[in-house]
Amino acid sequence: MRFGLFNWWNAAAVALLLIPNILYACKHRDFGYQSASRAVNAAEQAGRIGCMVFMVVPLGVKGGELGFCSWEELVLWCGGTAALLLAYYGCWLCFARRYTRPLALALAILPCALFLLNALLLRHWMLGLCAVLFAWAHLMVTWQCTKRRKET
Repeated sequence: MRFGLFNWWNAAAVALLLIPNILYACKHRDFGYQSASRAVNAAEQAGRIGCMVFMVVPLGVKGGELGFCSWEELVLWCGGTAALLLAYYGCWLCFARRYTRPLALALAILPCALFLLNALLLRHWMLGLCAVLFAWAHLMVTWQCTKRRKET
């Protein structure tokens, strides 16, 4: 299976990742995670934007198209993406009701896992680099901020 120059399925996955974040940010305007380090914050944003772009557009991919080498990879991608998104939404439902550090960390880990899964299965090395950068910085920011914030 080939996706061509634009991966609509991954665009939908990225949109589904963003929806609960936007809704939560609208309801809790004072909520936000920032590291004390500007470099970590910049790395997180660069990784996040890179992941969202490279999930959808095959920049740097050999042949200029995203796709799979086998049906097994396609099934793994479909199942893995669905499972990670369902887990993400489940964590968001729990997190919206009660802030806990484990839920905050799960909400940081799940998108990283989705980006890394796509990088591996689509053999997209630029997405992989951005996913590793995002995972490192996002988990660092989340860890620092949840350490400071008292559970409610």
